[in-house]
Parts: sequence; C-alpha cells; structure tokens
Amino acid sequence: MPANIYSFVLKTKEQRAAEKALMDKSPLKTLTLEDFLESERHKLTGTLTPVTPETFAKWKAERMDKKAAEDQARLAKEATGRAMFEKGDWDASGDEDEEDDGVEDDDDTWNMEKLRQETEALRERKEAERIAGYGQGTTTNGDNGVLGNFEPDINRADEEGEAS
Repeated sequence: MPANIYSFVLKTKEQRAAEKALMDKSPLKTLTLEDFLESERHKLTGTLTPVTPETFAKWKAERMDKKAAEDQARLAKEATGRAMFEKGDWDASGDEDEEDDGVEDDDDTWNMEKLRQETEALRERKEAERIAGYGQGTTTNGDNGVLGNFEPDINRADEEGEAS
C-alpha cells in the first residue's frame, strides 16, 4: 500500500480549456435522449412487433413463467437432503407412478409393510418352534439352534418358598 493514498493531478489552464472544448464538441453533449432513441430505432431491422398492452401482457407472462422455471431448476439443483426434508418435498419427490393399486410389485423397491409382515411371520414361527420344543428337554434361542438341555429345577422353587 502506498504511503500516500491521496494524489493530485495538477492541470494547467490550457489543459482544462482543451478538455472543455473537446467535451463541448462531443456528440454526447449535443445529442438529446429523443434523438439518440430515434437513431437507435432506425438501426433496427427485420419484422418488429409493436408494443401494445396485449403484446406486453403476453411477453410479461412468458417471461415470468420462464423465470419461475429457472428458479425452480436452480432450487432443485441446490437442494440438499436436509433442505428437502425440512420443506416436506421429499415425500412428493419420488416417482408418481408408485401408487397403491393393491397389486404387488416384484421389483427390488422397499416395501416396508411387506417387510414388517415377513418379519412378524418369522418371529411367530420361531416362537412356535420354541414352544413346541419346550416339553422335549431342549430349548432353542430362536435364532441359531439348541442352547443345551434344560430341566426345570423344582427343588429350588421349594427352597425359596414360591412353590405351592
């Protein structure tokens, strides 16, 4: 950073007069806004649509639709999982063709109700096997087979005073 941040340019009276004369001759100084717009309008070529309230309303509607689509695309691109979850769009963002028709799909999608039913049926079957094997002197833990021989200790219940 320079030691002196303020600098001055000294101009002579002749330099100032030359700059003023140059600005006075400039087309920007002599050209009015109306003249400038008229000259630019004459430069346009091709078929032009005159601006009427109807054409302007149509153009504005198309422009607003385009801007809305661009904003929606930008938001979809920037969306994170957390933002989608907080907004609530995560439920609607899936495939719309996944409606419950009562027909089971055999594809590899997650069906939580079917998974719950299968798990419950498996638990009931293992519990039935455990109960069936209870009187035969062996017990299973329900997952991976026999734990060992099991015989209830009748004498121990008498010692604790729980037997009738």
